Amino acid sequence: MKKHQWIATLLSLICTGLGMFYIGTPGMIIGGTMLMAFQGAALFIFFMTLGFLGLIIGPLAIGLHIIGLIIPVIYFNYRSPKKPMFDEKRKRQLASPWKIVLRTVIGLALFAGSIYAGYTWGSAPFMKTAAEKREVQEAAESYLEQKYNEPFKVTDVDYTWAIGSYNLRAHPVQSPELEFTLSSNEASPPSISNDTYLNLLWGQQLRDRLKPLLAELYPDQAFANAYVNSDFDTIERDYNQLVNTDGNISQNISLIVFADLTADNLAQEKERVLELIRRLPSVAVPGETDLHIEYYGADLKTPDRVKKLEQDFDMNGKQSTHIFREFDISKITSTDDIEIRGLE
Repeated sequence: MKKHQWIATLLSLICTGLGMFYIGTPGMIIGGTMLMAFQGAALFIFFMTLGFLGLIIGPLAIGLHIIGLIIPVIYFNYRSPKKPMFDEKRKRQLASPWKIVLRTVIGLALFAGSIYAGYTWGSAPFMKTAAEKREVQEAAESYLEQKYNEPFKVTDVDYTWAIGSYNLRAHPVQSPELEFTLSSNEASPPSISNDTYLNLLWGQQLRDRLKPLLAELYPDQAFANAYVNSDFDTIERDYNQLVNTDGNISQNISLIVFADLTADNLAQEKERVLELIRRLPSVAVPGETDLHIEYYGADLKTPDRVKKLEQDFDMNGKQSTHIFREFDISKITSTDDIEIRGLE
């Protein structure tokens, strides 16, 4: 009996109510089934309420699990001198190994089914199936190929239930480093929109044009990223040709500069920023230009970090020491208009 008690307890620890199926009396099977069903229902309610009832559902689920653990312990420790047949019946109940295994497997299947059903039915309104996501992926790839006359690969398809739309990430097959975003509604067939392919392609070209200027003003110190917006409808891949379009152009240029700024050299840095602003029109097409510079300690410039910056332009949580931001550099006419704020 001791062996069976430990096995039932272990099974109850692993899965709610499973030890009761191991014991296998009609009452135990009914009770175990109810506990499992309640566990699935609790998971369903948790998802349907977006987790807001977690403080209630969590303790309830733990309580159900504890009940499923206590009942087998009581069963094996119960003794009644008035019912001598009880112990004999209990021994017969646990005397057939194949029946024990069958009951336990059935209980495990019911537990897994209740958890799966609770999760699936509870999360269904807020998620999409693999087939639905695949339909959106294929529609997006077809849309991009027809629009730009080159193949694309959609890498991520995320559904946002609150607004009923998909957020996707994609890249040209020939340029996997140029990853951009686009959107889709949940209609069938899906409607694709808001792709940022050209914005990033133009930004990449602007960044390349910036490199010689930065190498001159910030030798081995500055790294750039750029994003370009235009409201014209014609598909134009060449950033240089934007000057010939009728659309409004706006561009964001972000720099990461490794330099130790102090009170002694801050004025010199303002002069350098002013010179950069004066010369930007020679490499950028006419339009409103937003310039954002973040300064980091020179000791943070390592080969690994430089390689990382060239891939995703991210300092991975490192704190900048100073910052400069001007949303329209045409307003800057002298160093008096330049404010480099310290953040330390």
